[in-house]
Amino acid sequence: MKKLLFWRLFIVLSLGVVIFFSLLHSVAILSNEKMSYLKKSHQQELLNWGNTAQQYIKNKQFKELDTWINKLSETEDTWVTVVQSDIQVLAGNVLSERFWEGYGIGRNVEWKIHLDFPNNPIMEIALTPRDHHFLILLPDRMRPGTYMSHAFWLFRVIIPFAALLALTIYLYRYVMRPLQHFHRATQEFSKGNFNARIGDHLVLGSDEISLVAKTFDHMAERTSNIIEHNRNLLSDMSHEIRTPIARVEMALDCIDQNIKPDLMLERIKNETQNMRMLAEDTLTLAWIENERPDLRQESFDLTELIDAIIDDASFEYPNRIIDVQSVDHLHLSYSNQRALGQALENILRNGLRYTPEQETLTVNIQKVGKKAQVTFTDSGPGIEPIFYDKIFTPFFKTPTQVGTRKGFGVGLALAKRHIEAVHGTVTAKNAPDKGLCISVLLPS
Repeated sequence: MKKLLFWRLFIVLSLGVVIFFSLLHSVAILSNEKMSYLKKSHQQELLNWGNTAQQYIKNKQFKELDTWINKLSETEDTWVTVVQSDIQVLAGNVLSERFWEGYGIGRNVEWKIHLDFPNNPIMEIALTPRDHHFLILLPDRMRPGTYMSHAFWLFRVIIPFAALLALTIYLYRYVMRPLQHFHRATQEFSKGNFNARIGDHLVLGSDEISLVAKTFDHMAERTSNIIEHNRNLLSDMSHEIRTPIARVEMALDCIDQNIKPDLMLERIKNETQNMRMLAEDTLTLAWIENERPDLRQESFDLTELIDAIIDDASFEYPNRIIDVQSVDHLHLSYSNQRALGQALENILRNGLRYTPEQETLTVNIQKVGKKAQVTFTDSGPGIEPIFYDKIFTPFFKTPTQVGTRKGFGVGLALAKRHIEAVHGTVTAKNAPDKGLCISVLLPS
């Protein structure tokens, strides 16, 4: 789902607001309903007054009843009276028993009081006989809804404000929590901790914030790898270049002492050329590692390219036998002739370097499914199986063991990066008999 964070916030806000105001409305109505009835104690008090009046009427003590009513009126500061009604039917049916049961001049003590009315209602206590009525204007102290003003502020101001504040805090924390991890991770990364990742402290999902966090972690991982690679490359190159520089310095001393000057000049020339090639390969390797370019821009015949590389190598290594087993033509599309040529040449020269004189290096070119496979099998000592992947590391050196290759420069590492830049793969393993077999698989 696109804009997952937007929809998630929309659902939370909409449902939260609707549910909150629905509940608030229901609670407000319920509270208003509850506050619209007389308290039980007040109801009983009114009934007790009615019973007192009933006793006076029963005993026909009307003078005492009048005195008691006047005193009650003064005490409660309200209007109180006892009346006798005379209802006569002028037309229609006679009055039923149900009418007399529900008939009243005032309000029953159990009835709801309308709080919106400014005046207090007249309450009635039914007496016997049923045409006698005890009426009292509800005293102010008994009027329900005393806390109505408080309820107004509570339900319309305080609770909505508190709820919105809580929702704001929740949304703020929901958004700020990953941003705080962003802040800490970027701070750590800027201080040199290149292992700082947001995903180590936060469960990442599919929303926009998680996607940004994943992008940052991917960027941090790649940047960390590049920095580490360049550090190692610079360190290894500095170490590797010390030896030819030392040789050049020794050769210069020999020339100063007039010791074999021609031979020393030739050595200086060779060492300088080797350092130049080392620097060029290292810079190219660093460029490929940093930029990760997609070099698939050309189409060419792989067989012709390898034939040209073998011709140059045969001239440089005339004492080695190169056995080529290939198809006549093998066309590659969306590749890069220069990058692939340099990669295959580095692999071939590495094999020839460790192939003894008058021994054979085999190059096999074939089509495997929809891919082209080039296999270089030399007659050298091979390597330990645990080093199959490590030989493609710049300046990798194997332990000094008899019968194994001692070290590799940047040639194979550069070849691997060139091959990967055209979406190919390269692997190494020992041949069944002897030697090292390096296989290159390319999309054709």
